Amino acid sequence: MQNKTVSIIMNCYNGQDFLKESINSVINQTYKKWELIFYDNCSTDRSAKIIKEYKDKRVKYFKSKKKINLGLARKNALSKANGYYVAFLDTDDIWKRNKLKTQLKFLKKKEIGFCISNSVFFNKLKSKNFYSKKKNFNKKVFYELIENYFISFDTVIIKSEYLKKLNHTLDARFNIIHDMDLLIRLSDICEMNYAPLSLSKWRMREESLSYNNFSAIIKEKKKLIKKINKFKKNDFKFKISKVKYLDNLNRQEILYFLSQKKIFKVFRLLKELKINFKNIILIILIFFPFKKYIFNNFLNLKY
Repeated sequence: MQNKTVSIIMNCYNGQDFLKESINSVINQTYKKWELIFYDNCSTDRSAKIIKEYKDKRVKYFKSKKKINLGLARKNALSKANGYYVAFLDTDDIWKRNKLKTQLKFLKKKEIGFCISNSVFFNKLKSKNFYSKKKNFNKKVFYELIENYFISFDTVIIKSEYLKKLNHTLDARFNIIHDMDLLIRLSDICEMNYAPLSLSKWRMREESLSYNNFSAIIKEKKKLIKKINKFKKNDFKFKISKVKYLDNLNRQEILYFLSQKKIFKVFRLLKELKINFKNIILIILIFFPFKKYIFNNFLNLKY
């Protein structure tokens, strides 16, 4: 493990505000066998100047010929990676010093293809752990990820050998949920392990791509389930998970339409909901006097 390189993918578009903090969290890792693949998506701020200040040979700078969507940019960056492992860090997120050294210990077994850890979600006002301290996960999570996707991408470390077993890695058709697509497909061919420690910090920002594109996320999720259905349509367990996926997606879409005051679309979707506890609570909340506050907080999610 100590001789195996971790390729760290950092995609950047105008990320100058917190860039040094993110890069320094890589430089200061206690595990030293890494390369930082910095992919500049035609930034117009000081991002390029900042990254070029680092004279460490492990820091490798690449620039896109033109501005492209994040899914394609991450795919291009991944193609530059040479490591035995691959990890992803955004320009406004931070890793704890012992993240790599600690988390790689959970990837020793051959059948484990990727590992996640806990993460601290934070902004100027508050911080909270993404998972509860007592949270635990199964190692085979394909169906669970479809029913309720629960991974924060800043925590993920993947064995490259398993990426090579997929018929494609990141799907450039997805601008926002390319990581979700990748990890769901990956979980179908290998096991996941969980390091029950907060090893990274994910910055909650209202101007983030996922925060401001909730309707686009819903559209991409509809495409994703159709994509997975093509190779899992004869899998009975998948069919059950697909029903739960679509029901969850309907709830998210209802919350979105409520925030947009599109009441007709809300009532149209209500007819599609399954009869279960979550949906009954949702229907009750629709008529709750403080629903605006509640729905805005529901929508303040990564996906």
